[in-house]
Amino acid sequence: MTRLDWYVLRRHLGCLALSGFAMWMVTVVVDLIENIDTFIDHEASWRQIAKYYLFRTPYWVLLALPITTLLGTLFSLGGLARRSELTAAKAAGISLHRLLTPLYAFSLLMALAAMAFTDVIVPGATYRYNATRDDIRSYSRSDGSRRQVLLQDIAGQFIFARSYDHQRRRAHEVTWEKTDGSRTLERATARIAQWRPDPGRWVLTAGYYHLLDGPDLQVAPFDSLTLTHLTLTPDDFSRQQKEPEEMDYVELSDYIQRALSNGEDVTRHLVDLHLKISFPFTCVVVFLLGAPLGAATRRSGRASAFGLGVLICFVFYGSVKAGQALGWNGILSPWLGAWLVMLLFAAIGLLLLRRAHT
Repeated sequence: MTRLDWYVLRRHLGCLALSGFAMWMVTVVVDLIENIDTFIDHEASWRQIAKYYLFRTPYWVLLALPITTLLGTLFSLGGLARRSELTAAKAAGISLHRLLTPLYAFSLLMALAAMAFTDVIVPGATYRYNATRDDIRSYSRSDGSRRQVLLQDIAGQFIFARSYDHQRRRAHEVTWEKTDGSRTLERATARIAQWRPDPGRWVLTAGYYHLLDGPDLQVAPFDSLTLTHLTLTPDDFSRQQKEPEEMDYVELSDYIQRALSNGEDVTRHLVDLHLKISFPFTCVVVFLLGAPLGAATRRSGRASAFGLGVLICFVFYGSVKAGQALGWNGILSPWLGAWLVMLLFAAIGLLLLRRAHT
């Protein structure tokens, strides 16, 4: 890289850091105003509040990635344009595309880093944020005993327990069902389901077994019934179910495969899975949109270029959410719902760059 490349990249990095910090500060202030009553009402400690914002920051950084990239691009290239440095570079025979080459490469590296950040940092931080928020609001997210447990297993099996004692590995007031996707074939109700580690199976005690697959209903009491086909373990009973944003790519992919084997509709989760890959590339797409606007600041005016850039960014946000909703509702395929907006705005950005070059 030449000295000019380092100069352009250094200014771009400085503007990105400044815009990112400003967006984070605005987000924290807005969230604090919105939740200050909750913190006061539940007497949240300073440590809880600090953990709340610490664990929420990665999600905010990812969510603000498009507008942070846009503002950083507008400020860095706009500054070069206003000081006639772009004009001087062109007079020296350096085209706009050549001047932007280090920024092209950096935006791609930033997208790859954001992808790793999305998969490694954000899910765990989001889970801890939700746990901290629930702790502040006195909601339990412990990995121990639970109430009203409903779980689905492979081969169309469902199990419901009124309560679960994780210390004793025992569930109370249990109902187990096996279905074929449309109707119930077998059902067993029992006072207790006890985990037996030796066979590694749940054993129902003091209940009734119902066979519903046939011309006649068959009911038989039992003292003990082993659920030989149930693959759920005590950890499944005690584990708090994660939301898609709390899972990394592998966890969400495994969850989708397990849900598919149970005959569940996983369209929404597939869209979210593809978004984990596509959304980090917004920094490349928004850079392509912002670069020609920043380079044209001197001609069109700083305020108008900034206003147009922010407008495009919010249109972009809205379009991403619209694509996600279309994918969720099955109007678009999950892949297309996650990627269509990226491809469309990337094409618009390339067209704007070509016009700026000419």
